[in-house]
Amino acid sequence: MSARVTLSDVAARAGVSRATASLVLRGEGRIADATRERVHAAMAELGYVYDRVAAAMRSQHAPVVGVVVSDITNPFFAQALVGVQAALREEGYLPLLANAAHDLAQQAELLGLLREHRVAGLVLAPVAGTPASLVDELRAWGLEHVLLTQPVDGARTWTVAPDDRLGGRLAAEHLLEVHGCRRLVLVGASHDVASARLREAGVHDAVAGVQGAQVVAALGWLHDDPTGLRLGREALAGPLSQDDDGGRAPDGAVCFSDVHATGLLRALREAGRPGALPVTGYDDIPAAALYEPPLTTVSTHGEQLGRTAAEGLVHRLREPSGGEAALELAVPPRLVVRQSCGCA
Repeated sequence: MSARVTLSDVAARAGVSRATASLVLRGEGRIADATRERVHAAMAELGYVYDRVAAAMRSQHAPVVGVVVSDITNPFFAQALVGVQAALREEGYLPLLANAAHDLAQQAELLGLLREHRVAGLVLAPVAGTPASLVDELRAWGLEHVLLTQPVDGARTWTVAPDDRLGGRLAAEHLLEVHGCRRLVLVGASHDVASARLREAGVHDAVAGVQGAQVVAALGWLHDDPTGLRLGREALAGPLSQDDDGGRAPDGAVCFSDVHATGLLRALREAGRPGALPVTGYDDIPAAALYEPPLTTVSTHGEQLGRTAAEGLVHRLREPSGGEAALELAVPPRLVVRQSCGCA
């Protein structure tokens, strides 16, 4: 029966115009609560089912938003995606999630497929090394988009990301000022990743303000090391080796993600050196508080970032920007102090 029921039938049963019933269905307009209740009751009584496919054909776009992330195995993205989905659902959009797996070619292929499926818009957490030309291509397609977590070098477009330079500085300042560290090692650094470069710049900002402080080593991020343990072991075999031949061994570690921090802490424990030096993480994923020791980390408010990006995209879909200037929103991070740095 539901396939034969039309919106006009619902409107007649509820005693309203078809236009009013349509506004209730879409969640738009200033409609009295009692009227909304009558329309929803009529839909339930008649078994009305909204035909989203037909609606999409009429509007040229499906009520679907493509969401492409660089690494779905990263726990931070799980937080961000919770926020993205919640905001999109509230606005009547379905997220279509795809994982680029740190692969530029795969990212390009996924974006092409999403375009073919006529998604209404795009939330993109870009792969490292994404060229500015990709943003130009999205504009040429007429595909509204918001970048999530980090900018694309050379491209000015709508971006929602943590203030990573501030975040790096907060982590380093805590080690320098509270724990007296003077020789920092960076774990998970990357010149290919904009957010990592900003975090490293923030660490150097903090070091520059403390006499005698320096960054003595930086270990690069390994894309094929999802637990951070391999990089942690490399740190133990390299700059954190027990053979300190000139007082140059690091006395504090700034890790560029919570995964890197837990990998380093696990490697220290394996080597019989738990608590050998203060360690900070980055992102404040839910597991950070449960690790032993609990992680001192920089909260980037992942769920709120995702929600903000999705809400911004929906706003752009409903009110196209045209020549409006791009927005680059840097969300302030917050230092969360726990025990991995040596604080009680």
